[in-house]
Amino acid sequence: MEQIYFGERIAAYRKERGLTQEGLAQRLGVTNQAVSKWESDQCCPDIMLLPALADEFGVSLDELFGRSVPAPVTVPEQPAQTVVDDLPWPDDEDLRAVCYVGHRLMDFTDTNERKVSLGGLLNMHIGAGQPAELHFSGSVRDIHSAFGVVVENGDVGGDVHAQDGVQCGAVGGSVTAGDGVNCGDVGGNVTAGDGVNCGNVCGSVKAGDSVSCGDVQGDAEAGDSIVCADIGGSVRADRVVGGAQ
Repeated sequence: MEQIYFGERIAAYRKERGLTQEGLAQRLGVTNQAVSKWESDQCCPDIMLLPALADEFGVSLDELFGRSVPAPVTVPEQPAQTVVDDLPWPDDEDLRAVCYVGHRLMDFTDTNERKVSLGGLLNMHIGAGQPAELHFSGSVRDIHSAFGVVVENGDVGGDVHAQDGVQCGAVGGSVTAGDGVNCGDVGGNVTAGDGVNCGNVCGSVKAGDSVSCGDVQGDAEAGDSIVCADIGGSVRADRVVGGAQ
């Protein structure tokens, strides 16, 4: 590409503005000889004159020096979040994981519908061999999930309600799960469709399979065995290993 020198650029801008060397010199308060030397590249304008020179030509300093003006950076507009007004729960800070089939919110109150929806529809869409799970890290207040819940790093301050299994750290409230529960200490009750493996339970424990935990302040009921430390309430199981008050 042909190089255009600074002096040639001054001359071109001057002519575009219809100015003679003398006319430009008068506007800038310099001599005709100074403008002539600029345009022949014998010398350059004083740095303090450059803004006035650019103003006379109606260009920016970048353009005066032959630099292309960068295009403004366009920040893509963020799509507005969709707010749905007809959901069957309050607008609170609880974490909810749900499933929609078309525009229909699945509530999974019917066991057969739950098995078909979670085991068939969701698994087919996500390509998984197991029922869908909600995985997240961090602390949260309450959890309401139509799937299994896996809290990878963090505790739950309130209750956990899951249609499938629950794996998490400590839970400040109660835990209700359609499958097994594997967690830390629980501040309320634990109700599970399968086995329960947890720390101390401040409430009662009811499991479809075996129970293995620390102290239980309330009742303990299991479809199989119970292996616990002290149990403050009544005990109902095929086999009990631990203390019953």
